[in-house]
Amino acid sequence: MWSSYWDGYSRAPLRIGVATIALLEFAVEAWAVASMVADPAHFPATGPLSLGLQGLPYLAWGIYALVAAGLLALATDRRPIAGATWALAWMLLLSQWQTQLFGSPSRNSFFPGAAVLGWTLGSVWARALQGSLADSSAARSIRERLAEAGAIGCIGAAYVGSATSKLLSAGVTWADASQVRALVLWQSPVATWGWLLDYRQTLLMNPGYAQIAAVATLTIELAGLLLLFGKRLRLLAAIAILSLHVNIILLCTMPYLEPMALLLLLALPWPQIFRAVHDPKDRSLVPTRAALPRRVLALLTLLAALGWILAPFGWRG
Repeated sequence: MWSSYWDGYSRAPLRIGVATIALLEFAVEAWAVASMVADPAHFPATGPLSLGLQGLPYLAWGIYALVAAGLLALATDRRPIAGATWALAWMLLLSQWQTQLFGSPSRNSFFPGAAVLGWTLGSVWARALQGSLADSSAARSIRERLAEAGAIGCIGAAYVGSATSKLLSAGVTWADASQVRALVLWQSPVATWGWLLDYRQTLLMNPGYAQIAAVATLTIELAGLLLLFGKRLRLLAAIAILSLHVNIILLCTMPYLEPMALLLLLALPWPQIFRAVHDPKDRSLVPTRAALPRRVLALLTLLAALGWILAPFGWRG
């Protein structure tokens, strides 16, 4: 049942895009950790790792350099499995340090880490299946096909996990009006736009609308499972999830642009949009050169850079 808009095209833009998004997000993570270490009065060390690294804010950038080295190996497809595994190990260390300083893990870094993990697991699976053929062009294409599936699978699992965690913690009562109304009320408005304030007020004053929003949230998150079932269902599920994120940004000032960028990268039909060159000899295995990467990467980099600049500060008016 697995199919992709990238079948028959080079998946280099996907590989580079996943690495780039992770690189940008963990730059923000390193900056946040360095800032917190430099301000122990407000962010005291609470665990063995943070206690052992007290007074060393620049070490966060050293760890980031190690993360970047692994992501570069992934992006250039030179020892991608070893490079991604190396990057994940240092990403874990940086994330744990942040958790011990801030009190909770960074939700912004979760999705890029999950995508890199999924890409790595898919690559390992393909390598195990291929054996001695792992260095051939066809085997390399299959490896990246399974890597793409792994990345999408981990992202889909994250959304399903988000929905099931809500249901496990609160049961079906999570879908009542109080959850969404409390969340919206707790957050600051995004701006002083009249239409947006009216929209927020409508959900706060009308339990029925708030309950519809809660049920829609659970339904769309559970629909993350559809990311695994073919390119058209993946596109529809991605559009629904992106719409959910936009609504969350407007109502709750939570700009989770990392999963949005990953969904745009992995679910949209970029080869068809930019009319990449197709190889007529083999439409499923042979990687081909295309005019796509520069334009796609420029667009994604612009989106991600804007998002990561704004994300630490929130979008409050």
